Amino acid sequence: MSGMRVAVLGAAGYVGAALVEALGRTRRWEVVPVVRDDHESHCTAGRYDVLINAACPSKRFWAEQHPGDDRRETVDKTRLLREQWRWDRFVQISSISARTQLDTVYGRHRAEAERMCSGRDTFVVRLGPMYGGDYRKGVLADMAADRPVFASGRSRQSFAPVDWCADWIAAHLEDTGLREVGARTTVTLAEVRDAVGSSSQFAKDVVDDQFPTTATGPDWPEAAAVIDWLAGRRVSDARAR
Repeated sequence: MSGMRVAVLGAAGYVGAALVEALGRTRRWEVVPVVRDDHESHCTAGRYDVLINAACPSKRFWAEQHPGDDRRETVDKTRLLREQWRWDRFVQISSISARTQLDTVYGRHRAEAERMCSGRDTFVVRLGPMYGGDYRKGVLADMAADRPVFASGRSRQSFAPVDWCADWIAAHLEDTGLREVGARTTVTLAEVRDAVGSSSQFAKDVVDDQFPTTATGPDWPEAAAVIDWLAGRRVSDARAR
């Protein structure tokens, strides 16, 4: 796959930015970062060996409050990318919520977008909970700030570094089908909160389990490593205040 031209949609986002860096580290491909402002110009700029859609919004609460906007940004945008852009391979960055949260707008829209992505030229990657990089929202940010967490403390999650997830995707661009990616172990939200000394309360008794059900490898990260990261985040946030 040497010399491949890879476009990353959503290059300014949390996962997209990590993917641009991961692909650049390999020095094997021409990486084309695509953001909202230059979307149209890149669409007409020729054919891409791989088109990676990392542009689906990741705001679960926002999706519930704005279902029409979330559908346009997730389902409709995926369809248009597959129809209007020229590509040889398509990689859809999705979420484990497409399996675990079908009772939510967020989960249903991601599952619907996945159903458009089939064939031997397509790879769907469902990512679990992540940390590191430019992490700003989610249960870990809430714990760092001692805010309420809107899930049960019994929820088991497979926290993995976003950079590790991006490196994994960069190394598997030739794969097809569907793969769930995260840590190979899980940790409960209550274990994380208690280990870092957060005073966050669990405001909902809704179990939000988020971990891969497809095979993981012995070199995949341990979920409990998130505790050290979050402890450091709380210290740095306290100093900044």
